[in-house]
Amino acid sequence: MSVSGLYGFSQRYQPAHPGEPGPPQRPGAPLLIVDHHHRGQLAESAARSLDPGPAGREAEVAEIRAFLLATAGTPAAVMIAGDTGIGKTVVWRHVVRAARPDYRVLSCRPAPAESPLAFSALDDLFGAVVEEVLPQLPEGHRLAVDAVLGRGGAELPAAGHSAGRAEPDPRLLARGILDVLRVLSTDRPLLLAVDNVQWLDRPSAEVLGFCVRRLQHEAISIAVALRDDGPRQLDLLGLRQALPPAALLRVRLGSLSPGAISQILQSRLGATFSKYTRARLYEACGGNPFYALESARALLERGRSWPAGEPLPIPDVLGDLVRPRLRELTGDTLRVGRLVAASADPREHVILAAHGGQDSWAALDQAIDEGLIERDGDALRFTHSLLQPVLYAGMTRGERRDVHRQLAAHAGQTAERAWHLALGADGPGEQIAAMLDAAAERAALDGNPGTAAVLEEQAVRLTPSADAGRRQDRTLCAAAYHFRAGELARSRELTESVLTGCPAGAGRAALLARLGTIHYHLTGWTLAEQTFGQALAEARDDPALRAHTEQELAITQLMAGDLAAASHWAEVSLRSAGQAAGPGLAARSLARVAMIEFLRGNGVRDELLDQAEAHPGGEPAGRPSLLGPSLARGLVLSWCGRLDEARQRFDGCYQHALSYGDEVSLPFLLAHYSELECWAGNWAAAEEYARKAGQVAEENQQQGMKPVAQYALALVLAHRGRTEQAGQLAIEALAACERSGNVVLRQSVLSVLGFIALSLGDHQAVHAHLGGAAKVAIGAGLREPGVVRFLPDEIKALAALGQADLAGSYAHALEARGKSLGRTWALAVAARCRAHLASIQGDHDGARAACADALATHDRLPMPFELGRTLLVKGTAERRARRKSAAAESFAAALAIFEQLGAPLWAGKARQELAATAPRPPAGKLTPTECRVADLIAQGRTNREVARAMYITENTVQTHVRHIFKKLGVRSRTELAARLLTSLPAGPAPRAAAWPDATGP
Repeated sequence: MSVSGLYGFSQRYQPAHPGEPGPPQRPGAPLLIVDHHHRGQLAESAARSLDPGPAGREAEVAEIRAFLLATAGTPAAVMIAGDTGIGKTVVWRHVVRAARPDYRVLSCRPAPAESPLAFSALDDLFGAVVEEVLPQLPEGHRLAVDAVLGRGGAELPAAGHSAGRAEPDPRLLARGILDVLRVLSTDRPLLLAVDNVQWLDRPSAEVLGFCVRRLQHEAISIAVALRDDGPRQLDLLGLRQALPPAALLRVRLGSLSPGAISQILQSRLGATFSKYTRARLYEACGGNPFYALESARALLERGRSWPAGEPLPIPDVLGDLVRPRLRELTGDTLRVGRLVAASADPREHVILAAHGGQDSWAALDQAIDEGLIERDGDALRFTHSLLQPVLYAGMTRGERRDVHRQLAAHAGQTAERAWHLALGADGPGEQIAAMLDAAAERAALDGNPGTAAVLEEQAVRLTPSADAGRRQDRTLCAAAYHFRAGELARSRELTESVLTGCPAGAGRAALLARLGTIHYHLTGWTLAEQTFGQALAEARDDPALRAHTEQELAITQLMAGDLAAASHWAEVSLRSAGQAAGPGLAARSLARVAMIEFLRGNGVRDELLDQAEAHPGGEPAGRPSLLGPSLARGLVLSWCGRLDEARQRFDGCYQHALSYGDEVSLPFLLAHYSELECWAGNWAAAEEYARKAGQVAEENQQQGMKPVAQYALALVLAHRGRTEQAGQLAIEALAACERSGNVVLRQSVLSVLGFIALSLGDHQAVHAHLGGAAKVAIGAGLREPGVVRFLPDEIKALAALGQADLAGSYAHALEARGKSLGRTWALAVAARCRAHLASIQGDHDGARAACADALATHDRLPMPFELGRTLLVKGTAERRARRKSAAAESFAAALAIFEQLGAPLWAGKARQELAATAPRPPAGKLTPTECRVADLIAQGRTNREVARAMYITENTVQTHVRHIFKKLGVRSRTELAARLLTSLPAGPAPRAAAWPDATGP
C-alpha cells in the first residue's frame, strides 16, 4: 500500500546498497581550460575553494563553477532559473560571493517597483565605477554615459534636440557602456551579475542586450537569476541569441531533497522537528525551501508537532498564492479536488469511484482543463505543491470526514481503508481500532515501521476510554514502531506516558528497559546505564527481562571502558537467558560474551559465535538490540583484519536493517562499515557510508550515535588529506563522547587526531593525543592489537621525539601480541616500526630484514595504505644505508599507492623523499621541489599556503626558501619574484614540476 504520500509515512531513510553508487548527480560542464592570461589565477582559486555551496545545491554550484572556469577569458553567461522561492537568489549570491576574489563583480538586484525607473539598473551596476572609467572613453560616449550615470551631470546634444538637458542618444549610450565593460575587463575578469532579471527596467535591458551582442573576446562573464515562467525572460538580454551554445549554461533549480530542507530549517530557524513532522512539511512544500520555512514558522507558533491526520497550518503568505484559484472551484470540480487532496496516493479509478456521480469523468476532465490537477499515468497530481495542503486545510472537519468515508469505501488495501475510516470516524470505536492494529502490524512486517507507528497512534486515539489496558498496549506498540523508524523522541514520549503511574514490578521494569535503550541512542550512555540499573532492580522475578537488561548493561559498561564489568554482565545475562529458556536471548548473550572476550585479548571465540548464530531469533525482530550475533562476528572479523569476511557480515546486517525498516541501527552499522572500507582503501565508499551514518543520526536526532558517525567521517577525511575538516569533526565528536560517556569511542577519536598530526609532521601533537592511551594499552597487556591501531603512530612519534627505547618496547609488545593471537596487521606494522627504529639507530641490516618481514606479511593484509607506509619506511631505510636505487624504487612504489588511494599528504611525503634520492644538481641550480616552491613564493603565497599546496610542513618550506635564496643570491621575496620574471639559472623550469590536482582538498 501507499498511505505515505500525503501523510509522510514513507519518508524513511532509504540509502543505497553498500557498494552501489549513490544517487546520480548533475553532470558538470566539461572542464575545457582555454589558454588566456586569467587561467592561472582562476584555477588556483578553484583549488583553494572548499565551500561546496548552499544546502542541497552543491551539484548546481559545482556545475556553475566548472563552467565559469572553463569559459573564463571569453564572453559567457549563466542563467539560474526556477520557481518562486526555490532558491535562485541564494545560488546567485553564492556564485557572486565565490567570484569576488578573482573577478571584478558588478551586480544589481532590481525589484518590481523599480521597473518603471529608466536606467535604474545601469546606475546600480556602474554607478560606483563610472568616475574611474569616464576619462578613458571617447568624448561622445563619455558624455552620453556621464549624462545617465555621472554624479555631476553633463550638458550634451540630445537625440532629436539642438541643446539642453535631455536623454542621450541611445546608440551613443549603448556604445559608451560597451566601452565601460571593455575597460573594466582589461586587467581582471569581469562578472556582470543580475538577480531577478525579469524586473530589469526596459532601457537598461536594451543597453545591456546591445552590449552582449557585441562581445567578442572580452573576459566578461554574466550571471543572471530569473523566474522560470517561460522563454520570454530568457531572451531579455539576448543571451541565447548572442552567445554560442558552449558559452551559455542554463541551470534550472528543482525541488530540494528532504535532507536539504531539514538542514535549511535547522540552520535558519534553529529548531528541530520530529521526523514525521519534517516529512509532512516536506510534502506540503514540495521541496521548495521558502514554502518550507514559512510553513515551519507557522508550525512553531502553534507547537513543534502536529497530530496525524490534521492539516498543517499554512501561513497566509503561502495560502494567498493559490487561494484565488481555489475560490473559482465549484460543484463537481471542487469535489474532485477535495478527494484528490485527501488521498495519500490518488489514482484515477479510485477518485472516479469515490466521486460516484454520472458526471465523474466530466468533473475530472474539467479539473484538469482548469489546471487544478494533472495526470501522471494512472496517478493524479496537483499542478502546484501548495494546492493540496491549502485545499485540505480549507475543508471543515465534517467535510473532511465525509471525503475520507467516500475514499474508504473504494480503497483497495487494508491499511489505506483503515486510515480513511479512522479519519472519517465520528468517535472512538473498537472495530476501526482493531482494523488499524492489523494494518499497522502488516506495515511493520513489510518493513514500514513509520507507517505502522502512525496507524497505531490512530488506533490509540480510537480505542474506547473504558478499555485502558488495550489503550496502554497500543501506546507501547506505537512506541516500538516509532523506535524502529528512528522517531526516538516520540518513542520516548509515548513510553514515559505509560511509565507514569505504573506500579513497581516486571511491567515497570520492562518500560525502564525500553527507555534505557532509547536513552543510549537519543542522549548517551550514562543515563542509559542508570535506567538499566533501575530496570534490573525491578525485574528479579522475570529471567527473560533480566537477561535483556543484563545484555544492555554489558554494552553500557563496554562503552564506559570497563571490560571487566562488561564481561561480568555478559556472563550473567547468559545464565539468565538459560533460565528463561529463550533461544533468541541466549544467542544475543553468547554474542556479547564472544565479543567482550575478544576485546579482552582472549582471541576469536568461534564456538560461541557459531552457537549464537545457530540459535533461532538471534537477530531480534521485536526487541531492539545494538549487537546481534551477525554484527558481533562482523566487528570481530574486521578488528582481526579479515576484511572480506567482515564485509559480508556487515552487508547481511545492512540488508536485514533495510528490509526490517530498522533505521535506528543504521548509524552504528554504517559507521563501522565505513571504518572497514577506510582500512581496505575504498575511501570513496567509506566517505559515503560515514556521511549516510551522520545523515541518519541527524535526521533521527540520535545524539548518542552522532559521534560514531563523526569519527568515521573524520577518519576517512584525514586519510584523504582534508585535515582541517577532519580535525573539526574529531573535536566535535570528542566533546560528544565526553557528554555521552562513551570512553571507547573517545579513544578512537583521539587516534584520528593523532593520525592527522602525524600526517602533518607534528610529532609532539601526536604524542599529546596518543601517549596516554598507549600507556594504558601497554599497561593492560595490550589485550587485542586490532583495537589499538593508533599504536604505530605513537611509536613513530616517540622515535622522532628521541624516546627510541620506549618506542622499541611498544613495538616489541605489539609484535608479541600479534604473534600470540595471529594478527596479520599487528605483525606487519610491528615489523615496520622495528625497521624504522633500526634505521634511525644505524642498524641498516636490521632495518632491511625487518622491512622484508613486514612486506612478506603485507601479502596477507588487504590494507593498501599500510603497505604504502611500510614502503615509505623501507625507502628511508635504504636511503640512510646509501642504497639510493633501492630507496627510489620503494619511494616510487609508495607514491603510486598513495596517489591511487588519493592520499595527498602522504603522496607529498613520498614525492619529497623520491626527489631527495635524485642526483643533486650542480651548485646554483634549483631542484624540482625548490623550483616549485620558488614559483609559489613568487606568486605571493605565504609559507603556510605553499605548505598546503605542496602537502609539506611550514618548516620544510622555510628550509627550501633559505636554500633558494642562497642559490639564487637573492635576499627577499620581492627580489625572487623579479628574478623569476627575467630568467632562472639553468635547471628545471619552475612550472615544470607537477601541480596538485585542482580539484583536490
